[in-house]
Amino acid sequence: MGVATIPVGALILGAAGDPGSAMPLALHALCIAAFVAGWFALNDLIDIDADRVNHPERPLPSGDISETAARNFGIMMMILSALALVGIVLHAERNLEDRTWLDSAVIWMGSLVLMVSYEFDGMPFTPSLKRRGIWGNLAIAGLIAIVIVFGAASVGHGTEPLPWLVAVCVMMLVTAREIAMDISDQAGDYDRVTLPMTVGAQSARRYAWVLTLGSIVAMLLPFGLELLPKWTLVFMLPSLLSLLAVKTSLANGDDAKAVKFLKQAMMLGILGFAICGMVASDML
Repeated sequence: MGVATIPVGALILGAAGDPGSAMPLALHALCIAAFVAGWFALNDLIDIDADRVNHPERPLPSGDISETAARNFGIMMMILSALALVGIVLHAERNLEDRTWLDSAVIWMGSLVLMVSYEFDGMPFTPSLKRRGIWGNLAIAGLIAIVIVFGAASVGHGTEPLPWLVAVCVMMLVTAREIAMDISDQAGDYDRVTLPMTVGAQSARRYAWVLTLGSIVAMLLPFGLELLPKWTLVFMLPSLLSLLAVKTSLANGDDAKAVKFLKQAMMLGILGFAICGMVASDML
């Protein structure tokens, strides 16, 4: 999903087809793929005890992959991501102007700091953000949402308002999904203080629904602000329908189904925005 999201950040601006965009897009896709692969491997390693309760079928708790192999893989992927970033800088310096790589470098460094703050105890946060309830949910949502802006930065549009609005929409969706997942995983989250543990499952579901409503508003804003043609809103209908279905799942206490609808809505929404961007660019 990280690799697929990179061109979306460019497509929503109609810039993916610009001459010379292939190499920056490829380097950014490699950079984010390695970053996410490394991060998720290290995350699964850190969460192995909780996963033995919540998800015993996963590769690490089931013993299909050793902890040493997971650690080595995670470290290698993070190194590969850093090398891809170096490639982004070198390519931009040789072929582009005005330090167009700067947005990408800032996003990568910020994501690294946020990832370390989320996963590990110690500086700059004690304990780690993943153990701090809603702050952990927001951190992981931010790390996923910023990929949209990273994709826009690959074609020199990292400061445009449209990709940031899309990122806000994705961040709300992911935060709602993380809350719903925390409700389902309470049995194994013995070493974390999650939002459902603090306010109760029912109140946490209300938080998730409010965030879902917020994502709907964020999804509509680019059309209301005329950043995209209003009629292309039709391409967002599948995502909007999935979001509306979340309400029933949360009301029935079916948190797993709510997670499914939220993930589906995010994927359909990203695809919808990409189509809107391509259609808008063809009209210019």
